[in-house]
Amino acid sequence: MLSSIRKFSTSFLGKVVIALIAIAFVVGFGFSGSFSGKQNIVAEINDEKISTQEFVNYLRTVNITYEDMERVGKYNLLERVLTNYISEKIVAIESKKKGFQLSDKSLFGKLSNDKRFQKDGEFSETKYEKFILTSGLTKPFYENLLKENEIKSQLLNFYSGGLDLPTFMINNLYKDENRSLDIKYISLTKIYENKLIDNDEINKYYEKNKSSFEEVQKRFRYLKLSPEILIGNKIVNEEYFKKIDSIENSILDGEDFDSLTSGYKNDLKNVSFINSERIKSNGDKFKDIEIDTFNKIFKIEETLTPRFINNKDDYYLVELLESKTEMLNLNSKGLKTKITNQIKLINQIEKISNLINDIEQDKFSNTNFEDLAVKNNQKIENVTLKNVNDSGKFNSNSLKRIYEYKKGSIFVLPDEKENFLVAIINEKNPKIDINSKKYKDYVKKTKELYVAKIYKSYDRYINQSYKIDIKANVLKRIENSF
Repeated sequence: MLSSIRKFSTSFLGKVVIALIAIAFVVGFGFSGSFSGKQNIVAEINDEKISTQEFVNYLRTVNITYEDMERVGKYNLLERVLTNYISEKIVAIESKKKGFQLSDKSLFGKLSNDKRFQKDGEFSETKYEKFILTSGLTKPFYENLLKENEIKSQLLNFYSGGLDLPTFMINNLYKDENRSLDIKYISLTKIYENKLIDNDEINKYYEKNKSSFEEVQKRFRYLKLSPEILIGNKIVNEEYFKKIDSIENSILDGEDFDSLTSGYKNDLKNVSFINSERIKSNGDKFKDIEIDTFNKIFKIEETLTPRFINNKDDYYLVELLESKTEMLNLNSKGLKTKITNQIKLINQIEKISNLINDIEQDKFSNTNFEDLAVKNNQKIENVTLKNVNDSGKFNSNSLKRIYEYKKGSIFVLPDEKENFLVAIINEKNPKIDINSKKYKDYVKKTKELYVAKIYKSYDRYINQSYKIDIKANVLKRIENSF
């Protein structure tokens, strides 16, 4: 199983991108739970049907890795591929309406220019035939897919090509992103974190939320399937992967944990009761397994059943021995600290919410800004931002947010782990030379942003024009046989 999956070398998520005019089918239309007597139809676009065979053929053109299925889930992955294919089909329908087409001569030109099918710079029929055979596709299907992709480009160019934007739009974008801003700010997090929480507040919070302080603890044993243990060699090779495949297949055949690990007793590890945060009963932190792998192990529900766990290049054989749920009390290690932090967080959210409300109702001025800093003994910081990319103090997302505001604005800025109160004191607008390379870059950037708005508008038109019906049960059946 694993060896066949390993042949896929390119990540699906890195290769397949939902088209710019992709529609939120699942959100907009939902799934159909019935077969409606159409066992071989996986989706319908208005009156056009997509058969399971057609979809499976499309799947063969997509490289899906074991990691993709682990990370996203097989059903979710198939759902995304299908959504992408539906998007492609709608583009093809729209293109046909507009009269776009690709001649056989142009199609041959596309194939001839594909380096995968070239030998000594010339088109090789042999290499093309080999590609078709090894991919499990047919020539008509692949060539039709190629046509649809090219026609899609023609459609998108139809809506976005030939735009000649006015100079003021380009200048405005340049000014918005390159004006320098003099700002002042204080940390709201530091102000509200200073609140002292007494035992009465902790006790009240605990009693009110007692039911939420249950903790699941699990104990398990595991064998790390490293090359040193399995083949006595640090080098990862084909022999190692054969061992991995053999163990995985033995699990599927129902072999128990003791039988699977009979030759590796000295390498087995036992983990006593531990919670989801990797804290043992004695309060020690468990660090022997990387956190992502541990999280996968902790999700195991079935006891006394061997499980194969893979995370990146690490493989484990794991068996959950016991699981229990305990009610924590205020003497439980770390609980008072956790409750204190929760109370502070709730207090911070309430305070910031009230502050935002005051700002929106023009009840918070620069004088209030100064008073808040003095009252809480917080120093007001000042900084000059050169442009939207000046990341000396704030991250890129925060900078984009700051540059949405103008001189005189006061606003709350969440920045990763900290919340700030920010005021823009002054701004200076730059000038750009229309003959410079930078100006040409902004012409391109402005056009891209404008085209994105066109596509968004086109999205709305698509949503209104097409009824999408995805057969969830059929897709589930494909998942089971995939």
